[in-house]
Amino acid sequence: MYLTTAFLLVSGVAVIEEGVPGRLERLLGGHVTAARWHRWIGFALMGAAVLSIVLRPAAARRFLADSVRFRRNDLRWFARYPRFLLRPGRHTPAPHEGHFDPGQRVMNCVVMLSLAVLAVSGVILSFAHLVTPEAFAWSLRAHRLATWVLAAAVTGHVLVASGALPGYRGVWRAMHGDGRVPARLAGLLWPRWAREEATRTAERREP
Repeated sequence: MYLTTAFLLVSGVAVIEEGVPGRLERLLGGHVTAARWHRWIGFALMGAAVLSIVLRPAAARRFLADSVRFRRNDLRWFARYPRFLLRPGRHTPAPHEGHFDPGQRVMNCVVMLSLAVLAVSGVILSFAHLVTPEAFAWSLRAHRLATWVLAAAVTGHVLVASGALPGYRGVWRAMHGDGRVPARLAGLLWPRWAREEATRTAERREP
């Protein structure tokens, strides 16, 4: 999925150049070839998304519900988050409820919305002969805008997931390693989940 998304971003930027000679276009075999690969890989990614929803509908519903539910006390989390990000040794994020923290929920919503816009506008652009010139023009604008919005969201996600930020050291192992995260970090970033895990662990240890 990572490689597919990265290829779509690179080929999409090449296609946006609209025939202007550039390194990306030459690397992908020219404007027409780049556009063809971008279209079909995009369809493949859409198919994978639909297949994942069909195969795991409960998980998809849970992910959506956990992502779109915001609470009033999330405002305190956003207010304290910049201080934690800049000086994690002296500041902590505000406690929050839910599976994701408020920042993750915003990112999830941005990614889902931008992917939906890219999918719909991409289908319209792929069948340009069936739509009006005005619809094609608006779809192209929406596709471009959603591309850069998604790129910004993914960049932020990669920055956090890499563990490069001091407050997120060790997160990379949970996301891309064995699924584990240090207990201290879990209690700091995901307090409710950490409490639930501690309770389940204690119950398993009881005779």
